[in-house]
Amino acid sequence: MITTAFLILLAAFESFYLTSKQFKHRNPPLYMAKIRSNANAFRGLAFVLLSLATILFVFSFGWLSGLVAIIVAMMTAGSLVVLLQPFSYVSLKTVAGIYFSVLLLEIII
Repeated sequence: MITTAFLILLAAFESFYLTSKQFKHRNPPLYMAKIRSNANAFRGLAFVLLSLATILFVFSFGWLSGLVAIIVAMMTAGSLVVLLQPFSYVSLKTVAGIYFSVLLLEIII
């Protein structure tokens, strides 16, 4: 559940980043152009995803530990998005591969 909550949080931060005014991309892919054209709707979706991730972390760890965990996860996700997005290092296949690997480890352990 923690892996899924972090993936939801990462998607929320990606949506917030792509709808910001500071984001500039020369030849954006189709999904980026769609997000940029519907910025208000995707900001609302990002807020819902952020709230869902917060609820999942609080449900997993309890109130105080969950809030501390969501703060740490938000800083981590935000840093990953800001550092890796401009260079296009991370693709959907990479994120999916890492997600399922970590999810498998979470289930086994």
